[in-house]
Amino acid sequence: MIDAKLVRSFGETNNIDELAQSYVLDEDNDPEVLGWELTAVAVRLCNALGAYRSPDGGGNARYYIVKTIGWPS
Repeated sequence: MIDAKLVRSFGETNNIDELAQSYVLDEDNDPEVLGWELTAVAVRLCNALGAYRSPDGGGNARYYIVKTIGWPS
């Protein structure tokens, strides 16, 4: 299963709206904290090695999970 679908399925099964949606707005809390929390769940579900957050370009940060690490060939 593709990782994004796996995370979304987990969110739907466990009634976690933030994981079941493609875009999350959380005006009550710090969006960076929420972003890292959701990314941590994705890392765990997908057996990833870690995560990376792209530089913030005006409030539109993106979070990526890292599945493999290696030297370029």
